[in-house]
Amino acid sequence: MDETKEKIMIDIMNSAIDAFNKNERYLIEYDLSERCICAKFAHYLAIELNKGIYREYYVDVEYNRTIRRNIKSLEKKNIVVDLIVHKRGIDDNLLCIEMKKCCARQDCIKKDEDRLKKLTSIQYSYMYGLGIMILIKRDGKNNVYKLLIDKIFKNGNEVTEECN
Repeated sequence: MDETKEKIMIDIMNSAIDAFNKNERYLIEYDLSERCICAKFAHYLAIELNKGIYREYYVDVEYNRTIRRNIKSLEKKNIVVDLIVHKRGIDDNLLCIEMKKCCARQDCIKKDEDRLKKLTSIQYSYMYGLGIMILIKRDGKNNVYKLLIDKIFKNGNEVTEECN
């Protein structure tokens, strides 16, 4: 993914997160499941994608198949990514997203980050343009309930600072 398209994709992600945070605070405040929050975020992401150059792409939650209809796997383990942006039926994988609550164990977050590194790496066959780790922040003491981008991965490396 070139830098221009990368910037457009990050802008789309930020717009979708802003819209979600504006309208869906309830889901986080009342501690609904990660899957529920991710599915609702997919709705906002699809709306933003349809406004621009990525309108031909699909947003799918927990999509676990390759273009050959095989179950996706990494290092002989089946994988299910929380959310992907891709073209169905062809090998055009734009974005993979993992989402975790901030209160999740650090080893669980690290496992998802490692998966994003691998899914964006040329070493593996999936070749997602970007991998994004989103955290679900729920802090009643400070009245903060929102999604936020924690890390961004490209070509198997973290590039968070380069994208901000």
